[in-house]
Amino acid sequence: MRGHYGNIPIGGLLPVSFLDWEGRVASVVFIQGCNFRCPYCHNRDLVLRLTETLDPKQVIKEIERKKNFLDGIVISGGEPTLSLELPFFIRQLKREIKLPVKLDTNGSNPNMLAMLIDEGLISAVAMDIKGPWAKYSDITRSKVDINKILESLRLIKQAGIEYVLRTTYVPQLMSLEDLREIQKQISYDSTWRIQLFRPNNTLDESFCDYDSPSPESIKDFFPDVPVVGIDL
Repeated sequence: MRGHYGNIPIGGLLPVSFLDWEGRVASVVFIQGCNFRCPYCHNRDLVLRLTETLDPKQVIKEIERKKNFLDGIVISGGEPTLSLELPFFIRQLKREIKLPVKLDTNGSNPNMLAMLIDEGLISAVAMDIKGPWAKYSDITRSKVDINKILESLRLIKQAGIEYVLRTTYVPQLMSLEDLREIQKQISYDSTWRIQLFRPNNTLDESFCDYDSPSPESIKDFFPDVPVVGIDL
């Protein structure tokens, strides 16, 4: 029965990934919809809900077929925490497959994040830090409550679970000095890494005309910060 699995808007499934959870082989479930409109986002179809939705029951069955090759499951998006069905879906996922779950989030819904942490539904979080607090709304082209971002940051740091913070560097939207400001505002957190913008399938199509930044220029400024060549 479909209702037993909830009606979470799943927009895609990557059955096996070596990139989305460091040190693990994982299936990645992509949830439609997002409350941010970052122009450089490379998941345009998910954000705008242009993808066909998948049956959650069938998604779980597909992951189950691969479970002997997997170390975990990643819930990504879009922004998964917008869906009220998320906790129900993860409960069912863990009940049937019994693998740890990692959440990718923009940190805008700390209430949902707290629920998932408190219930032990997630074992890891990757949270995007979009830019300096003062530039958040400009970079995301959205009205952002920074207090919610700060609360999510506090939650994952105090939860005792694995987490990573990441920032996509888009030279057209921020400077290297802005990256330095981000590093300061997250208290030089050692999990932070910088991702290189990719000009593919961007939400704002004009960003497809821009070049990806050079990792060498970033490394000169941040020799101790990992630079990731692909958006995870």
